[in-house]
Amino acid sequence: MKPSMLWHLIVVLCVGCVVAPHVDAGPVGVSILTGNGGRVDWSHSGNNLIAFDRMGADRYFDIWTTRPDAAGQRCLTCQAGELPQRHIGNPAWHPSGAFIVFQAQKAGVPRIVDTQCTPGAGVLNDLWLMTADGTRFWKLYAVSDVVSRDSQGVLHPHFSHDGKRLIWSERVRDNARAFGEWVMRLAEFTITAQGPRLSHIRTITPSVVSAFYETHGFSPKDRYFLFTGNQHGGLEVYEYDLFTARTRRLTRDLYIWDEHAHFNPAGSKIVWMSSKGLQIHNRLKTELWIMDRNSYNKTQLTYFNFPGHPHYLNSEAIVAADSAWSPDGRRLVVTLIDADPNSEDRDRGMIAIVSLN
Repeated sequence: MKPSMLWHLIVVLCVGCVVAPHVDAGPVGVSILTGNGGRVDWSHSGNNLIAFDRMGADRYFDIWTTRPDAAGQRCLTCQAGELPQRHIGNPAWHPSGAFIVFQAQKAGVPRIVDTQCTPGAGVLNDLWLMTADGTRFWKLYAVSDVVSRDSQGVLHPHFSHDGKRLIWSERVRDNARAFGEWVMRLAEFTITAQGPRLSHIRTITPSVVSAFYETHGFSPKDRYFLFTGNQHGGLEVYEYDLFTARTRRLTRDLYIWDEHAHFNPAGSKIVWMSSKGLQIHNRLKTELWIMDRNSYNKTQLTYFNFPGHPHYLNSEAIVAADSAWSPDGRRLVVTLIDADPNSEDRDRGMIAIVSLN
């Protein structure tokens, strides 16, 4: 995915939304950080900033940062003349806190295909890097600018914890597959006299079958990374071992949508989104789940789609999507999308803080 690969965009709720009070529901509490936001990442460098993308009045996404209390919200790319001022999003922090890697839609793309170029879809997006204050920008990696059914693109870049490697998903062609045919790329990241650069790029395709892949980040010691793939039919979560090149399947539910998996800072738990236990039919609904590192003890964390529960958001279809752990591993920041076709807020994005009490 993204759910946005189904709906292709997250519409603005409001720029100045009031932050909702914390809802304590036993072991898990929830509070709304902002009513206008998309994909997220939480810096572990000590600056305690959350990076996220947000759609502006021009209907294009930009990258913002905020503190976990919703204070100090700042747009880093809104006035950046070095960037194509189209869709910009999917931020991910370098472990030093000095840089943010992100996707940016190419300039000159016909507006008729804009919905395929959102940060959640990634078509005709390139990889860029900026300083954490948004004052300097570098293009790290570019895909073909050919606009066609087989248009290329990038999705969900993530740095390793040592900061020396970058991984991302890349669309290579349509190939009549759901979401198209994708591969995963792994590159070395260095700072040279000429600026940041990627080198020794390798391609990872765990299956011989053409498939969709989406990268979700590294384990604490960088031996493993998590990804979503549909090589077995449905979207499932997998772990890839960089030492042995072996893949381990962590979810095994063909008719359940599993995605967006992330190791906690200790490496002992994995949180992910799942439609398990929900009737999705023609509209996606998901919650956050957590499991042990070995894939045992799968437990539901949130109940946004369950009327009567304190987490319930008064919608028939909430998608708990992209998430990131706080540095201390006690909280999560998560993107929520209202996908109820009968809701006035359909496809609108908000960002919540989930506290593990």
